[in-house]
Amino acid sequence: MDQMYCIVFGQHDEHKILTIYRHVYQDVVPLNEMENHINCEKIQPYKCNKKWVVSLTPLPHNGSGSLIEGDGACNVCKRKLTDPDRFRFCSIACKVQAISERGGVIQRPPGSGVGTSQTRDQVEQQKSLTGRKHTRKGVPHRAPLF
Repeated sequence: MDQMYCIVFGQHDEHKILTIYRHVYQDVVPLNEMENHINCEKIQPYKCNKKWVVSLTPLPHNGSGSLIEGDGACNVCKRKLTDPDRFRFCSIACKVQAISERGGVIQRPPGSGVGTSQTRDQVEQQKSLTGRKHTRKGVPHRAPLF
């Protein structure tokens, strides 16, 4: 109700609005906007309409077989992660729950060195430099004129 008051009456014009998108029945927020408010370092992002986004709530399981035990899973809900070396949570809610259970401290997984993490920009740059070995289409050839 407080948000409606701010929007309708304009009493708090300086408040910034955080945009929440719906993507495949999930509430997501842009990663660059959310990083201004919380540390999203260990939360797995994914691309939605060319933007990096993070999920607010854990992704649904629905018996898809995406639940795993041990390494490679979200520390809270056991959802399978795409890059378990870099990420530990599938959503903001899972990270908040883990922090609240541990009293505000997130411990590093065993074997993770200090200098091993890479930023998303570095990963994207490496992917763009490697490119594809075989392009899908060859060089276009013009039809001969008779």
